[in-house]
Amino acid sequence: MTRITERHTLLSETPGTQRVVTIHRYGANTNGKKAYVQAALHADETPAMAAAHHLLQSLEEADNKGLIKGEIVVLPYANPIGLDQFQDDQLMGRVHLGGEGNFNRGWFDLTEMTKDRLAERLKNNPEENTSIIREAMQEALSEVTPTTEFGSLRKLLASEAAKADYVFDLHCDDDSLPYLYISDLNWPDCQDFAADFGAAAVMMAENSGGGSFDEVYTRPWAELARLYPNNPIPQATMSMTVEHRGRPDVSDEIGTKDGDALFKFFMRRGLIEGDAGPIPEPLCNATGTDACEIIESPGTGFVTYCKELGAQVKKGDQIATLINLSAEDPTKSRTPIFAGTDGIFFTRRQHKAVKPGLVVGKVAGTEPLKAGYLLED
Repeated sequence: MTRITERHTLLSETPGTQRVVTIHRYGANTNGKKAYVQAALHADETPAMAAAHHLLQSLEEADNKGLIKGEIVVLPYANPIGLDQFQDDQLMGRVHLGGEGNFNRGWFDLTEMTKDRLAERLKNNPEENTSIIREAMQEALSEVTPTTEFGSLRKLLASEAAKADYVFDLHCDDDSLPYLYISDLNWPDCQDFAADFGAAAVMMAENSGGGSFDEVYTRPWAELARLYPNNPIPQATMSMTVEHRGRPDVSDEIGTKDGDALFKFFMRRGLIEGDAGPIPEPLCNATGTDACEIIESPGTGFVTYCKELGAQVKKGDQIATLINLSAEDPTKSRTPIFAGTDGIFFTRRQHKAVKPGLVVGKVAGTEPLKAGYLLED
């Protein structure tokens, strides 16, 4: 067996408390490619943890058979801070309750942190430059001095992921079909994973504006290549956010399927010996994240839906109805909610109570709708 299991303690903020991150390493002594997989940075997204659990079962079997040829690092839970945020019987793991915001926003800008370290170090060889840049990233991250528990978690996760050729940040949505956020720099290279995963939508952006975890590791290669055009800098890291359906979609059957998609990806990239089989027919083409319509509630009340997930909708099609119970005239309590673009209706709310501005659905279209900040909070 090659597995090494590590337990990393985070900075303690209150007397008598200490949170721990568990890291499993397979093939740690190999010189091949490296993959990094973390589950549930948004700690309430259990389907991500189910996928990581089933991936670990497959990796254990492969490891026992001597089939691990690269290095595969798996964090079965990436956010012990969020996992402790229960309110009554509800886990509230998306936003730091201590005031540090969305756990998946505002991550490090590795381009800014490394660019001034490279001027005298880059070569004329892309493989050498890959090593040089990764070394510079580790130097920069090693100089970060966390002052909070979340800061120490950021440093730990980023330092590990920045070493990898492949970075998978596993999440889920509320009530949703499976889908992906990727960089257009990695498409169509990751089309096989999208097909194995059964992604109903794949949305691309080099920079979605929110500093999300996955973009930390794709953006620097393109940005540094533009800053240093005389030195060959490859797109050395493929990273993505994997949305494992909706929060209720937790079962051994689903977890096994999602874990298998990751396992097959590693086989296809040579990190695991074996035959991944034929690539399934993809369910969709990749589209721009700027073409994804995030539909918000126009008022207060609750919503009912008249479109099922997976429906192909046209601009102007009604997808839901907002019902306002406080309307003075009950006959005027219903407000239709329409799609603003053509595309696939792939996400909606699990809990139907809403207030103004809450997201009630998403449609993955093909026509750009916005610029700048492309995500929901």
